[in-house]
Amino acid sequence: MLSIARRHIILLTALFFIALSPCLHAQGTPIIEEPNYKPTLTFDIVSLHEAQPDNNFRVSVNSVPHSSRFEATDLPLKALVQIAYGFEAPIAGAPEWLNNTFWNIQCRSDEATDARLAKLTDNEVRLEKRNAIRVMLADRMGLQTHLETRNSAIYNLTIGKSGVKMQVAPPPPPPAAGEEPRAPLVGDIKARGSQHGIEFIGSNANMRGLTGVLSSMLQAPVVDKTGLGGLYNYTLQMGGEWSANDPDSYPSIFTAVQEQLGLKLESVHEAVPNLIIDHINKPTAN
Repeated sequence: MLSIARRHIILLTALFFIALSPCLHAQGTPIIEEPNYKPTLTFDIVSLHEAQPDNNFRVSVNSVPHSSRFEATDLPLKALVQIAYGFEAPIAGAPEWLNNTFWNIQCRSDEATDARLAKLTDNEVRLEKRNAIRVMLADRMGLQTHLETRNSAIYNLTIGKSGVKMQVAPPPPPPAAGEEPRAPLVGDIKARGSQHGIEFIGSNANMRGLTGVLSSMLQAPVVDKTGLGGLYNYTLQMGGEWSANDPDSYPSIFTAVQEQLGLKLESVHEAVPNLIIDHINKPTAN
């Protein structure tokens, strides 16, 4: 049986992989709704197996760009729902097993479908992949949802009085003679847990990645109000519920964000869309 701390760290790690997945959010770019574009992608093959992880496992998500392939290891199904519907809306009405069971998932379509996806824009591929995951959730789990505006706690992320303490990531080296200029490499955010709390290391990370991390910790949407663009390197160490009695515990998330990043989390209540789960069945393995 996994400890509460380990389960919490695993879920957070899943969210980091998903938020930075190259197909679903290429280089931190959100999916843009296109009313005149109707995605039709569905998976021809879906394999689901409940994982029995130990304390040493690591969640991973691999969504191959311009391909129908989607694979995940030790993934909480709540995270899969958030991949399909976005991380911006709080989820309500979810059964407990959606958050604390872990699954190995492999999905794909045929070669002709991959050839079609290869000709689409990045955003169209993201729309297609999201549609396929939504259809899979409906077919295999009977998922039914609706959006409902509720007065919910959200957080605005602003610049603190002390100013930004994150380090601006250096630009890529200049191209060699005859080479094309290199675009800045959008990196990732890694998580490492201990009895002191959780440490996040951002490398060439954008603000979208940071708000995703904070949203997963707070279990509430975090809205970027900093106005900061570009990429940053930083280390963020914050305590958790399991580290409260540790004399060397990292500080709270609010203190850590302010003292280590020079930013500030401000709690507000606003009417925001919530994703309400009306019905879902625990899937059977195949």
